[in-house]
Amino acid sequence: MNINAGAPARGENFYFRKNIISKAWDLIESGNHILIAAPRRVGKTSVMYYLKDNPKNNFDFLFLDTESINNENEFFRRVVNKVLKADAIKSSKKISAFIQKHMPSITKIGKDGVEFGVKDDLNYFEMLSNILKSIEPGQGKLIIMLDEFPQTLENIIVDEGEQAGRHFMHSNRELRQDDEVSQHVQFIYTGSIGLENIVGKMNAPKTINDLSRLVIPPLKPIEAKDLVKRFLKNVPFDLSDPLIDYILKKIEWLIPFYIQLSIEGLKDLHRDENLKSIAIADIDQVFKNMLGQRNHFEHWHSRLRTTMKGDDYNFSKQILNIVSENETIGSAEIHNIAVKYKVEDTFKDLVGALVYDGYINNSDDKKMYRFNSPILRMWWRQNVAS
Repeated sequence: MNINAGAPARGENFYFRKNIISKAWDLIESGNHILIAAPRRVGKTSVMYYLKDNPKNNFDFLFLDTESINNENEFFRRVVNKVLKADAIKSSKKISAFIQKHMPSITKIGKDGVEFGVKDDLNYFEMLSNILKSIEPGQGKLIIMLDEFPQTLENIIVDEGEQAGRHFMHSNRELRQDDEVSQHVQFIYTGSIGLENIVGKMNAPKTINDLSRLVIPPLKPIEAKDLVKRFLKNVPFDLSDPLIDYILKKIEWLIPFYIQLSIEGLKDLHRDENLKSIAIADIDQVFKNMLGQRNHFEHWHSRLRTTMKGDDYNFSKQILNIVSENETIGSAEIHNIAVKYKVEDTFKDLVGALVYDGYINNSDDKKMYRFNSPILRMWWRQNVAS
C-alpha cells in the first residue's frame, strides 16, 4: 500500500472497511438516495471511488466533482454531459432522437458520448429529467455520485442568494422524487462541508429529508494499527507495536490522512538523517515537523475565512483559538462569546458546522468541546491563534 496523503485512495491503496461498504450496498440495493456524512479527510471520496471501481451486476456508477460550479443550470449541464456517457443511456433507443433534436447545442461527439456546451437558453434540468426517463427496463440502475455537492450549494448562495440556493435544492429533490426517474436512477451526495448545516441555515431541511445517511467514522484502533503495518511494507524501516501505539496515541483522531502524514514524515526523516532505526524522539520530531507543513493544514483556516463572514467568522475563530490554547471550551463560555459577537440566534448552527467539518467534537461530554485532532490543535495554536 502506497502513501499518498491527501489524494483519494483507489485500487490496492484503498483501505477496505467491510462494515462501511456493506452498509453502502444495503442502502443502494434498497433503492435509497444517500448522503455520505463525515468530516473532511476521513475518506468519503475514496469510498465513492471504490463503489465505482467495484460495481455489482446491473449497477452503473458515475462520479462527478461539482466543487467549482456556482449556478443551477450549469450544475445540471455538467450532470447531463456526465450521464450521456453512461452505458444505460447510450444504449437507449430514445436517446438517438433526443440527440438529433438538440444537435445544434452539442459541441462534442465521440465514442464516450456527446457533450453540450454552455447555452443559457437551454433548461438543463428538464433535459436531464427527460434523459433519465429514457432508460429502458432491464438496463439496471444508474448511480450518480456527486462529490463536493454542499460546496456547489454554498457557491450558489454566495453568488445568487439564498432563494437561488433553495430553488437548487428543491430542483434536486424534485428529480429524486420523480417516480419515472427513481425507477432507474439513484443519487449519492457527499462533500467536505455539512449539507445539513447549510440547508438548516436556509430553513430548508425538507429538501434533504428523503436522503439516507451513510456515516463514515474514523478508524478503530485495530484498523489504524493494521493500516500502519500495510504502509510499513513499502518503507525501509520497521516499527515495533509499542512505537505504533505511540504514534496512534499522538494522532488520537484516527483518520487515514494523519496516519499517512506520520509514516511519510518518518520515511523522510529516516532518509535525511540516515537513521538505522526509529525511536520515540524521531516520532516526536516528525510531529513537530508536521506543524510547519502549511499546505496540509492551511485549508482548515481558509475554509473558515471563505464560508463564514463578519461576526460568524470572528465567533468561530475565537472558539477555535480558545480550544487550541485551553484544550477545551464549555457551552456556557460559547454562549457568552455568541452574545459578544451578536450571533445568539445562529451560534448553535455555527458550532454544528465546526463539529461536522471536523474541527471539534463534544463526544466525551455534551457540554464540553475539544479539537478532534491534537495535530490540528497544535497547528491552529501555532499558526492562527498566536
